[in-house]
Amino acid sequence: MNYILKHKKTILAALAVCLAGLIIFLWLRPPHVESLKVTEQEYVPSLILSGEVLAEGSTVVSSPYSGKVLACPAGKGDQVKEGQLLVQLDDSYAQIERDRAANAVQTAAAQLEKARTVSYEEARAQKVQAELALEKAARHYENITVLTQGGAASQMELEQAERDLRLSQELESSAAARLKSLSQGGTEIAVLQAALNQRQLDLKEKEIVLSEYRIIAPAEGKLLDLYVKPGELLTGNSPAALLAVGGGMRVKVQPDQRYASLTTLGNRALVWIASEAAVKWEAKVVYTEPLANAEQGSFTAELAFSEEPPIYPGQLLTVQLFAPVQAHAVILPEKYLTVQEGQSGVWIAIGGKARFIPVQMGIRTDEGVVITAGLQAEDMALIPAGLREGQRVTPRQDKR
Repeated sequence: MNYILKHKKTILAALAVCLAGLIIFLWLRPPHVESLKVTEQEYVPSLILSGEVLAEGSTVVSSPYSGKVLACPAGKGDQVKEGQLLVQLDDSYAQIERDRAANAVQTAAAQLEKARTVSYEEARAQKVQAELALEKAARHYENITVLTQGGAASQMELEQAERDLRLSQELESSAAARLKSLSQGGTEIAVLQAALNQRQLDLKEKEIVLSEYRIIAPAEGKLLDLYVKPGELLTGNSPAALLAVGGGMRVKVQPDQRYASLTTLGNRALVWIASEAAVKWEAKVVYTEPLANAEQGSFTAELAFSEEPPIYPGQLLTVQLFAPVQAHAVILPEKYLTVQEGQSGVWIAIGGKARFIPVQMGIRTDEGVVITAGLQAEDMALIPAGLREGQRVTPRQDKR
């Protein structure tokens, strides 16, 4: 007790130092942020909605793009097959855009291949050279140290040898980091791969646009009328031809335009009566209303059956639309998505720091939103609340 009283100031000072250290530690400790490791999964996009039975009759075909009519291979009254060309529009500009996108894919692929081969070998050679230089500098420093201790070398020579050794150490570390970034899974390879993926998406988009300049028959039938002839200008979404596609039954659906990818011609669908869900009929998309503006509500698509079911015009049915299976889909819960400066994206943890990554989003599912570009497997997505670029974070994985 006397000891404590006698050293009261010293003990209080020590406690104050400990308390200050604890406060600094808590202040500088990176905050724990709820996170989710991104994984790929097999996913079949689908949508359930109501449809109305129509008596199959005629279909008007058109293109969403304007262009000069170059050819009309089929004539009025001809029997045409599904996919047969009816009207060819001038697609020269679309071809240029497609070719430009194809060249961009080739350039990105070449850059990635160069990084994986030539740049990697150069980095490996530089790493070996840096290691040899470091070994040489270390031996020289040891020799100079011995000579200095024996008086055969000056302090200035020893300091110079020490500087040379430090420089060699930095160069070796830099060469090692460069080699690591060019290795499989390295940051530079990942950046180049992401660039290639984006160029491939751009090319696919340009190819879709190019195909829209070919107005084709959505199903087998008889060409009742042609509204255009070569040399005329066809404006976007204007009728180009009238096609009779038989006397069977169709189902009309009107999905939101966000789900346009599910109504691509030829996509599979299942149709059933709501009160008799055990019996379902196979169908496919044979007509899609041209989309003028993806933000203007719903649009119309029509389905045809492979075998005629016992239904009647005006009957309401339940329809499930399917898109092709996506083998490597990324689905992210909506709580991880945010908007920065008007751009949709996700915060991810890279090297213990928060980074904002722009993403492209597809359709919404029960599990979240399909991410079509921007994220890769093993990325660590973060809850966005309160994050800023470069902020130090400690991810706390979500146990979904």
